[in-house]
Amino acid sequence: MSRVKGRLLVEGDAPPALERDLAVVGRPINRRDALEKVTGTAMYSSDMVLPGMLHAKILRCPYAHARIRRIDVTRAAALRGVEAILTKDNTRDWHTQWYMIAQPAFPETVAYAGQEVAVVAATTPEIARAAVDLIEVDYEILPAVFTPKAAMKAGAPLVPVLDVEKPRDQNVLRSEYLQGRGDVTRGFNEADVVIESHFTLPTQYHADIQTRCCIADWDGARLTVHESSQGVWNVKRELAKSLGLAEDQVRVVVKYMGGGFGSKAGAQRVIHYAAKLSMLTGRPVRLELTRPEEFVSHPRRYGAEATMRIGATSEGVLTAIDTEVVIDIGSGSMYKGTASVLEQISELYRCPNLRIRLIAVFTNTVPTGPQRGVMDPIATFCMEAAMDDLAVRLGVDPLTIRRLNHTEVFQGFKNGGDDAHSLPYSSKHLDECLKVVAQAVDWEQRDVTRDRYSTNSKKRGIGIAGYCLSRGGYAPFSAKADVVLRGDGSVELQAGVVEIGAGQATILPMIVAEELGIDAERVRIHYGDTDGTHYAPSSHASRITMEMGSATLQAASLARQQLFDRIAHLFQASPQDLAASGGRIYVRGRETNAMDFSEACAFIGEGEIRATGSRIPNPADVVFRGFGAHAAEVEVDLETGEVSILRVVSSHDIGRPLNPKLVESQQYGGTIMGLGYGLFEETALDRKTGVLLNCDLHQYRMPTALEVPSLAFDNVEGEDDFHPYSAKPIGEAPLIGVIPAVRNAVLHAIEVGIYKLPLTSAQVLNALKARNAR
Repeated sequence: MSRVKGRLLVEGDAPPALERDLAVVGRPINRRDALEKVTGTAMYSSDMVLPGMLHAKILRCPYAHARIRRIDVTRAAALRGVEAILTKDNTRDWHTQWYMIAQPAFPETVAYAGQEVAVVAATTPEIARAAVDLIEVDYEILPAVFTPKAAMKAGAPLVPVLDVEKPRDQNVLRSEYLQGRGDVTRGFNEADVVIESHFTLPTQYHADIQTRCCIADWDGARLTVHESSQGVWNVKRELAKSLGLAEDQVRVVVKYMGGGFGSKAGAQRVIHYAAKLSMLTGRPVRLELTRPEEFVSHPRRYGAEATMRIGATSEGVLTAIDTEVVIDIGSGSMYKGTASVLEQISELYRCPNLRIRLIAVFTNTVPTGPQRGVMDPIATFCMEAAMDDLAVRLGVDPLTIRRLNHTEVFQGFKNGGDDAHSLPYSSKHLDECLKVVAQAVDWEQRDVTRDRYSTNSKKRGIGIAGYCLSRGGYAPFSAKADVVLRGDGSVELQAGVVEIGAGQATILPMIVAEELGIDAERVRIHYGDTDGTHYAPSSHASRITMEMGSATLQAASLARQQLFDRIAHLFQASPQDLAASGGRIYVRGRETNAMDFSEACAFIGEGEIRATGSRIPNPADVVFRGFGAHAAEVEVDLETGEVSILRVVSSHDIGRPLNPKLVESQQYGGTIMGLGYGLFEETALDRKTGVLLNCDLHQYRMPTALEVPSLAFDNVEGEDDFHPYSAKPIGEAPLIGVIPAVRNAVLHAIEVGIYKLPLTSAQVLNALKARNAR
């Protein structure tokens, strides 16, 4: 357990402590948007209809790699009701921006099956679809590669470049990406035991409840977009750059959205198409994707092949870690965080000698990008599965080997040297989290449990895994919020964030209410709109509470202080002597000398009090991470290979939960999504054509209520002064460690490791067959 004393990361002076018990923060308050969503009154972009609105449909290439010789839209354009058609022929030199990556709107050479070739806008969806079918395209089909192994071979066809600003002449993103410390050769020489494990990790496709849907409305001077996006400000900036508009000519609105998980954090290509069509026709244009279109156009999770060599003493002390990870980034990566694989492997345990080689390879498949946890599930699975392999080899308890190698500090990197640059974590309670989950599953008796409940055909097992999550704010660290107090006693928070289901529109008003000493219901929030707000980061990467939460807390504190400055004379006291709680303002130590909050606001008069809070970059002398642990109990059927998960217990180093009800909700959602990734979600790609065969929710299996086991959560709380009220990230954390815990439980049950996900019945039977053959 460790903790560094810090301060809230805001511009200027940090807000003073409230010096009282918290009255709002820490309460299980219901979501603000819950009633509208469960009653069906919430208006999503999919529900909106604007006067004169056109409908757009997309023609997609059926081939994984092809050059477009000719496009003929004559018959489509002649169809009554067709208003505009976009192709490469009338959009040359137009580059759409997605995560600020410039891509050809319609390329000459297609990079994957499903890539956009043309878009039609018509008066009805049916006419638009009919017009798409009338477009004639002459393709020259080219050879394609669908795996990194094939793409890396000499003479392999070059996957077309999507990022026009980064030309390349090979299919490897970078020839070699190395990070390390110490000397791995020396470390392996010092080891008594060296193990080597090979892992195959699958891609994972998004399956958001709401498919992509946007409505673009150009009025001749300004573009208004109603969207299903995780970040209104990122979309605004990318659209402006793509369309050659000034930023103040673009307004983006997202009131409700049906799931994102990272895939909707930027300006998706459909938004650019709808906006361009609206500018051409002068009418609103709606573009909504079907479920199969989601599968072939969504950026998906990276697939990976990893080899891990670990050296250790006979007692289990790590001496060296050498890792090579080859990731499949498809036809392009919409995310620049591919190196995030490093944190899990390099930081989870103390090891003086480490080397990580990362190879990112382009293939003729759907682009990749952020998905809940990005690469963290890949890295955690490899690290934690390898740790159990090591424990088995040494005959050491897996929990013991984790405790033995626990580290309190960030070890850093120093390539080619003997020393690592050690830095403190802002807080770390991984050791406590491991203890909590171990107690919950009665770890000391796990062999007894296995033997008691196992039969000739079914075996029980209990596994454990830890994780390290690199979250705590990201560049450009531009997060601002306004708190406005008015004479009628009303309070408004203005924050340019999107509510994606994690409770952003609930948590931020709770912070304002706590600082002002009023009920959360009194705080109105204006959000999901670039008009009336400052720049705010997208609601992804578990960042909103740390970044926007800090800015919101500062703004509320400054607004409170301005109000105190106006009314202090009424109490015959200085502003610093005043406090607010329970809807009242009073002099500290003289609580009976009080004034109602609304009465105090009346002294504002006709104007308003407005205060702005602003987040600053992370300091360079401390490292922000989330930590936690999972334990799982499973039963394995030796005849069918079926793995039944009986229970999962997790404990997260959470700091302080601002809203326990929302924290619990995130833990359920993240754990279930992790189980889907590790046990069910398997893609069927035609290896001859590159066409995805199971692009619907019937054939792409995800866990349902029937497959979800008993889930229990017992988090570890503590102080972390760098975050608002010590709140640490939780949105992605529950997904990351659950699958290695399940895998290790299967290892405990059948005494053979699984090295390929998803962990299906076939994988179990193959592993048993191989063991029996040996």
